[in-house]
Amino acid sequence: MCIWIWVIYSIFSEFYFFGYYLEKHYSVNRISLNKNFDAVVVFFGGFNNSGKLNKESLRRISFALDLYHTHKVKNIIFVGGWRPSRNISGSELMAQEAMSLGVKCENIFIDSHSRDTIQNWNGAKKIIEKKDFKDIILISSPFHLWRIHYLIKLNHSINISYITYDRSTVLPYKSFFENIIDFSYHAVSFALYLCMPSEFYQYLIEKIRI
Repeated sequence: MCIWIWVIYSIFSEFYFFGYYLEKHYSVNRISLNKNFDAVVVFFGGFNNSGKLNKESLRRISFALDLYHTHKVKNIIFVGGWRPSRNISGSELMAQEAMSLGVKCENIFIDSHSRDTIQNWNGAKKIIEKKDFKDIILISSPFHLWRIHYLIKLNHSINISYITYDRSTVLPYKSFFENIIDFSYHAVSFALYLCMPSEFYQYLIEKIRI
Protein backbone atom coordinates (compact mmCIF):
# COMPACT_ATOMS: atom_id res chain seq x y z
CA MET A 1 0.00 0.00 0.00
CA CYS A 2 2.80 2.39 0.92
CA ILE A 3 4.51 1.70 -2.41
CA TRP A 4 1.36 2.58 -4.37
CA ILE A 5 0.93 5.79 -2.37
CA TRP A 6 4.54 6.69 -3.13
CA VAL A 7 4.08 5.97 -6.86
CA ILE A 8 0.92 8.07 -7.07
CA TYR A 9 2.57 10.87 -5.10
CA SER A 10 5.60 10.81 -7.42
CA ILE A 11 3.45 10.98 -10.56
CA PHE A 12 1.34 13.85 -9.25
CA SER A 13 4.42 15.72 -7.97
CA GLU A 14 6.09 15.42 -11.37
CA PHE A 15 2.91 16.57 -13.09
CA TYR A 16 2.61 19.63 -10.85
CA PHE A 17 6.27 20.57 -11.29
CA PHE A 18 6.26 19.99 -15.04
CA GLY A 19 2.90 21.69 -15.55
CA TYR A 20 3.88 24.73 -13.51
CA TYR A 21 7.17 25.09 -15.38
CA LEU A 22 5.56 24.82 -18.82
CA GLU A 23 2.73 27.20 -18.02
CA LYS A 24 5.27 29.80 -16.88
CA HIS A 25 7.58 29.06 -19.81
CA TYR A 26 4.81 29.42 -22.41
CA SER A 27 2.83 32.13 -20.64
CA VAL A 28 1.06 34.81 -22.68
CA ASN A 29 2.77 37.33 -20.38
CA ARG A 30 5.94 36.68 -22.36
CA ILE A 31 4.44 38.51 -25.36
CA SER A 32 5.70 42.07 -25.67
CA LEU A 33 2.86 44.57 -25.32
CA ASN A 34 4.48 46.73 -28.01
CA LYS A 35 4.78 44.02 -30.64
CA ASN A 36 2.27 42.75 -33.20
CA PHE A 37 2.52 39.37 -34.90
CA ASP A 38 1.83 38.44 -38.50
CA ALA A 39 -0.05 35.26 -37.65
CA VAL A 40 -0.93 32.72 -35.02
CA VAL A 41 -0.92 28.99 -35.76
CA VAL A 42 -3.68 27.12 -33.93
CA PHE A 43 -3.13 23.36 -33.63
CA PHE A 44 -6.28 21.21 -33.69
CA GLY A 45 -7.15 19.73 -30.30
CA GLY A 46 -9.59 16.94 -31.07
CA PHE A 47 -13.21 15.96 -31.72
CA ASN A 48 -15.86 15.20 -29.12
CA ASN A 49 -18.10 12.13 -29.21
CA SER A 50 -20.50 13.89 -31.59
CA GLY A 51 -17.79 14.61 -34.15
CA LYS A 52 -17.70 18.31 -33.29
CA LEU A 53 -14.82 20.35 -31.88
CA ASN A 54 -13.91 19.23 -28.38
CA LYS A 55 -13.24 21.56 -25.46
CA GLU A 56 -9.49 21.61 -26.05
CA SER A 57 -9.96 22.84 -29.64
CA LEU A 58 -12.38 25.50 -28.40
CA ARG A 59 -9.87 26.69 -25.77
CA ARG A 60 -7.22 27.21 -28.42
CA ILE A 61 -9.67 29.05 -30.70
CA SER A 62 -10.81 31.24 -27.80
CA PHE A 63 -7.24 32.21 -26.98
CA ALA A 64 -6.40 32.94 -30.64
CA LEU A 65 -9.49 35.13 -30.93
CA ASP A 66 -8.46 37.11 -27.86
CA LEU A 67 -5.15 37.87 -29.55
CA TYR A 68 -6.86 38.69 -32.86
CA HIS A 69 -9.55 40.98 -31.41
CA THR A 70 -6.97 42.86 -29.32
CA HIS A 71 -4.90 43.34 -32.50
CA LYS A 72 -1.90 41.36 -31.28
CA VAL A 73 -2.10 39.13 -34.38
CA LYS A 74 -3.29 39.92 -37.90
CA ASN A 75 -4.00 36.44 -39.23
CA ILE A 76 -4.94 32.99 -37.92
CA ILE A 77 -3.71 29.71 -39.41
CA PHE A 78 -5.65 26.57 -38.47
CA VAL A 79 -4.01 23.17 -38.88
CA GLY A 80 -4.77 19.52 -38.17
CA GLY A 81 -7.67 17.16 -37.67
CA TRP A 82 -7.94 15.61 -41.12
CA ARG A 83 -9.97 12.39 -41.07
CA PRO A 84 -10.23 11.23 -44.72
CA SER A 85 -12.58 8.30 -44.11
CA ARG A 86 -15.16 10.71 -42.65
CA ASN A 87 -14.40 13.51 -45.11
CA ILE A 88 -13.92 15.92 -42.24
CA SER A 89 -11.18 18.35 -41.28
CA GLY A 90 -10.82 19.74 -37.78
CA SER A 91 -8.97 22.80 -39.05
CA GLU A 92 -11.90 23.69 -41.31
CA LEU A 93 -14.31 23.35 -38.39
CA MET A 94 -12.11 25.65 -36.30
CA ALA A 95 -12.00 28.19 -39.13
CA GLN A 96 -15.80 28.14 -39.37
CA GLU A 97 -16.05 28.72 -35.62
CA ALA A 98 -13.61 31.63 -35.83
CA MET A 99 -15.54 33.28 -38.68
CA SER A 100 -18.78 32.94 -36.72
CA LEU A 101 -17.06 34.83 -33.90
CA GLY A 102 -15.95 37.77 -36.00
CA VAL A 103 -12.69 36.88 -37.71
CA LYS A 104 -12.59 38.14 -41.30
CA CYS A 105 -12.26 35.41 -43.92
CA GLU A 106 -9.27 37.17 -45.50
CA ASN A 107 -7.43 36.78 -42.19
CA ILE A 108 -7.98 33.01 -41.98
CA PHE A 109 -5.75 30.36 -43.55
CA ILE A 110 -6.25 26.61 -43.38
CA ASP A 111 -4.19 23.48 -43.85
CA SER A 112 -6.93 20.87 -44.09
CA HIS A 113 -4.93 17.71 -44.84
CA SER A 114 -2.65 17.11 -41.84
CA ARG A 115 -3.10 14.45 -39.15
CA ASP A 116 -0.20 14.79 -36.71
CA THR A 117 2.00 17.47 -35.20
CA ILE A 118 4.76 17.25 -37.81
CA GLN A 119 2.29 17.37 -40.71
CA ASN A 120 0.49 20.24 -38.95
CA TRP A 121 3.66 22.29 -38.82
CA ASN A 122 4.72 21.46 -42.38
CA GLY A 123 1.31 22.62 -43.61
CA ALA A 124 1.50 25.80 -41.55
CA LYS A 125 5.05 26.50 -42.73
CA LYS A 126 3.97 26.38 -46.38
CA ILE A 127 1.36 29.05 -45.68
CA ILE A 128 3.80 31.14 -43.62
CA GLU A 129 6.46 31.07 -46.33
CA LYS A 130 3.98 31.73 -49.14
CA LYS A 131 2.59 34.78 -47.32
CA ASP A 132 6.04 35.85 -46.13
CA PHE A 133 4.97 36.00 -42.50
CA LYS A 134 7.92 36.65 -40.17
CA ASP A 135 6.63 36.87 -36.60
CA ILE A 136 4.52 33.87 -35.58
CA ILE A 137 2.82 32.56 -32.45
CA LEU A 138 2.13 28.84 -32.02
CA ILE A 139 -0.89 28.05 -29.83
CA SER A 140 -1.62 24.75 -28.14
CA SER A 141 -1.75 23.19 -24.68
CA PRO A 142 1.47 23.60 -22.64
CA PHE A 143 2.30 19.90 -22.92
CA HIS A 144 1.77 19.88 -26.68
CA LEU A 145 3.93 22.99 -27.07
CA TRP A 146 6.71 21.23 -25.18
CA ARG A 147 6.50 18.38 -27.70
CA ILE A 148 6.28 20.73 -30.70
CA HIS A 149 9.51 22.40 -29.56
CA TYR A 150 11.37 19.15 -30.17
CA LEU A 151 9.56 17.96 -33.29
CA ILE A 152 9.48 20.81 -35.75
CA LYS A 153 12.26 22.14 -37.95
CA LEU A 154 12.46 25.90 -37.97
CA ASN A 155 13.22 28.27 -40.80
CA HIS A 156 15.57 30.75 -39.15
CA SER A 157 14.01 33.64 -41.06
CA ILE A 158 10.81 33.07 -39.04
CA ASN A 159 10.52 34.29 -35.45
CA ILE A 160 8.51 31.78 -33.40
CA SER A 161 6.84 32.33 -30.01
CA TYR A 162 5.27 29.35 -28.22
CA ILE A 163 2.29 30.58 -26.18
CA THR A 164 -0.44 28.73 -24.28
CA TYR A 165 -3.72 29.86 -22.79
CA ASP A 166 -4.11 30.59 -19.08
CA ARG A 167 -5.96 27.50 -17.85
CA SER A 168 -7.38 29.40 -14.86
CA THR A 169 -9.29 31.84 -17.10
CA VAL A 170 -9.68 30.10 -20.46
CA LEU A 171 -13.10 28.98 -21.66
CA PRO A 172 -14.19 26.21 -21.64
CA TYR A 173 -12.70 25.62 -18.18
CA LYS A 174 -9.92 23.04 -18.01
CA SER A 175 -10.08 20.73 -15.01
CA PHE A 176 -7.18 19.14 -13.13
CA PHE A 177 -7.97 15.71 -14.58
CA GLU A 178 -8.13 17.10 -18.11
CA ASN A 179 -4.61 18.38 -17.54
CA ILE A 180 -3.52 14.96 -16.31
CA ILE A 181 -4.97 13.35 -19.47
CA ASP A 182 -3.32 15.99 -21.66
CA PHE A 183 0.05 15.47 -20.00
CA SER A 184 -0.17 11.67 -20.25
CA TYR A 185 -1.20 11.74 -23.91
CA HIS A 186 1.67 13.94 -25.02
CA ALA A 187 4.22 12.14 -22.86
CA VAL A 188 3.24 8.79 -24.41
CA SER A 189 3.12 10.25 -27.93
CA PHE A 190 6.57 11.74 -27.57
CA ALA A 191 7.98 8.50 -26.15
CA LEU A 192 6.57 6.52 -29.08
CA TYR A 193 7.99 9.03 -31.55
CA LEU A 194 11.44 8.69 -30.00
CA CYS A 195 11.33 4.88 -29.85
CA MET A 196 9.85 4.08 -33.26
CA PRO A 197 11.36 4.52 -36.73
CA SER A 198 9.84 7.71 -38.15
CA GLU A 199 8.27 5.88 -41.12
CA PHE A 200 6.53 3.38 -38.85
CA TYR A 201 5.34 6.14 -36.48
CA GLN A 202 3.84 8.02 -39.43
CA TYR A 203 2.22 4.84 -40.74
CA LEU A 204 0.71 4.15 -37.30
CA ILE A 205 -0.72 7.67 -37.02
CA GLU A 206 -2.32 7.44 -40.45
CA LYS A 207 -3.92 4.09 -39.54
CA ILE A 208 -5.29 5.44 -36.27
CA ARG A 209 -6.55 8.77 -37.59
CA ILE A 210 -8.49 7.54 -40.61
